[in-house]
Amino acid sequence: MFYQNIISKLQYFLIFTIATFLFSCTKGKGAICNDGWRSHSVGSGTCSWHGGIDHYIDPNEIDAFKTTVLVIFILVVLFILFLSQNQNKK
Repeated sequence: MFYQNIISKLQYFLIFTIATFLFSCTKGKGAICNDGWRSHSVGSGTCSWHGGIDHYIDPNEIDAFKTTVLVIFILVVLFILFLSQNQNKK
């Protein structure tokens, strides 16, 4: 019984870890213009109406806000699953 409880908790942790790595939100490709506008373009003429390109967005950069919201959502779902599993044991 004790080992089954530990295995169950490890399964939740594993699901959480895999989901976070698989679904972590990247900022995507594009550029930030000099006036602050975000363009999804990377070709010629990008930000031509917005004062030129300030910097390009790294496509591998993680969007901290979206990833934090995702992690909180996954934790809530796992918590609900954990509670429902404990109620079924009673």
